Amino acid sequence: MAKVEKPRLIFDPILGLIDVTDILPLLDVPEFQSLGFKYQLGLTAAIFPSATHTRKQHSLGAYERTKRLASNWLNHKFINEDEALALQIYALYHDIGHGPFSHLTEGVGKINHKERGINIFESLENHLRSHGFNYGLIHDLMSHKNPLYLAVSDKNLGMEKLDYLERDAFYTIGERPGVAFVAQHTYFIDSKVVIDRVAVDQAKAIQDFYIKMSKNVYLGKKSAILQRLIEKMSLILLREGLSEKEFFELTDFGLLGRFEVSRNELVHFYYRNLMSNKLPRFALEFKFESVASADLAQKMLKIAALDNLDKLIASPVLNDFDELERLEKNIAQLAGIPAEALFVVPPFSKTRFEPEDIYVYSEGQVRRISEIYPSHFEAMKEYGRSHLSIRLGVFEEYRKKLYDQSDAVKNYFLSLI
Repeated sequence: MAKVEKPRLIFDPILGLIDVTDILPLLDVPEFQSLGFKYQLGLTAAIFPSATHTRKQHSLGAYERTKRLASNWLNHKFINEDEALALQIYALYHDIGHGPFSHLTEGVGKINHKERGINIFESLENHLRSHGFNYGLIHDLMSHKNPLYLAVSDKNLGMEKLDYLERDAFYTIGERPGVAFVAQHTYFIDSKVVIDRVAVDQAKAIQDFYIKMSKNVYLGKKSAILQRLIEKMSLILLREGLSEKEFFELTDFGLLGRFEVSRNELVHFYYRNLMSNKLPRFALEFKFESVASADLAQKMLKIAALDNLDKLIASPVLNDFDELERLEKNIAQLAGIPAEALFVVPPFSKTRFEPEDIYVYSEGQVRRISEIYPSHFEAMKEYGRSHLSIRLGVFEEYRKKLYDQSDAVKNYFLSLI
């Protein structure tokens, strides 16, 4: 009687059973397993307690979605068998370069998680080759030299984007965007990811849903202040001798452990407040004039327009940690509060929330969604611009003091331009 090889299955709460039989050797490496101890959304679980899903869970989800997409693309003859498998492995490893708390610590390193991911992937070359995987083809996808990488990493329709959007929403606001229909109507034509015209409305809805998630989850005030708090503590550890390599090999729990046992008084102070949920709160926020007036008034939060905000956002003052810390000290002195109590939070990546066009296929022609629905695309651009702001937070006991000094702080910022 022939021996029956049973499949190796992993249950996923979003996608159901995932068959990992073909990629088992790629799962059983420490670099991938460590993703199981890194939260997908950093410290968002402090706001949404169920958001404890990990980079490993997301990577397996991206793998499964890419596997399904690759099967469709094989049927359409957009790709061959080698490319189909390479895409799946790229999806599995696309986040392998993330450090502790993912994007919260991204800025403290000299290279980003994508570059770090390529370095890790290259260190696994012999392992991949020994199991018969096409290392060169996968490397071209990892380094974005092969345009097929867009199947996984397209800003709008990549399988990893659709996975994290649905997964993050499920664990935070309890909603599910309709990504399955779009994925079924996604093609690869002329080195571009395109959608069939029948999925245009769903694609627009996904972009709108991303805005909703940005507003309620990704760019929330508490999320922003948590990032700056973690950055401050992480930089102290690095300046005290922890190497960048050692730092980015830490899991979330490893980094928290470093904070917990640190003998640095400031780290101990910040960590104690973090564990007690006594976090800084925003008192001032400077935005573009066109969007500042649209914000509703909030108690003890001053929202004001700042001339030449673009120049200030691009200046080294907000893009270099040493300069940023000097800025915090100067503003704290101006406001008469302790330097360690003030947090200046620059805007998130300017390009992260700038919309990219979606290509639409119809009867042999490819058009852009910005041509079909120009008002939709312009609204997306305006929304992205509305998130470009400089926010200042302090611990509660100093909030009114900073609020009352808003005009003086504004004049100080203007003097820097």
